[in-house]
Amino acid sequence: MYKRHSFGQPEKTASTGLPIGVMLLSVTAIAVYLIVGGEILDDNSRDAAVYLPQIEAK
Repeated sequence: MYKRHSFGQPEKTASTGLPIGVMLLSVTAIAVYLIVGGEILDDNSRDAAVYLPQIEAK
């Protein structure tokens, strides 16, 4: 039944789509950041080489 003075009342239930979407987008962005950062820092050209002195055989 139509209520005469119910116009403009706030919603009784809240939508959860936006907060969940923002949270999933944040988690995805952090995961991509960590994966890309890990690939950039995993550079094999920085490996150190150790050369032992050669022993002369007499």
